[in-house]
Amino acid sequence: MAGTLSLRAHHLLCVFGFRGLGYGPAFVTNMRHTVERFFGDGAVEVVLVSGCDDVCAACPHALRGQCSAEQGGDGAVRTRDAEVLRRLGLSEGCRTDSSSLAQLVVDRIAPEQLSTICAGCQWLDAGYCQEGLRHRRV
Repeated sequence: MAGTLSLRAHHLLCVFGFRGLGYGPAFVTNMRHTVERFFGDGAVEVVLVSGCDDVCAACPHALRGQCSAEQGGDGAVRTRDAEVLRRLGLSEGCRTDSSSLAQLVVDRIAPEQLSTICAGCQWLDAGYCQEGLRHRRV
């Protein structure tokens, strides 16, 4: 496998919904690179982490290793991470290849469930993540 991606569990949903938008040019470039690696031709190893990950590397809301972007701050994000891990039957620190992980997301998380899992996310109302899951980008 070509390298390793570090991802928070809820970012497994975000990669399906990425449409070239974000918090600024640096974030968009970083996210595009992350999505291309995740869905690329060769599987990449993914390690599931708590705290800031490769997506957060260019995010203006990443402060001292924690997310400050949303209501409830890092606690809301950690709740999302825990819910995604529970639904996937995985745990923090798990390492697996991106193609298997993408298939697991598609198999275990329905687009309609995002309204519950991602409640409070500023991107939820755009519908990009739900649409990405519907089109099953795997």
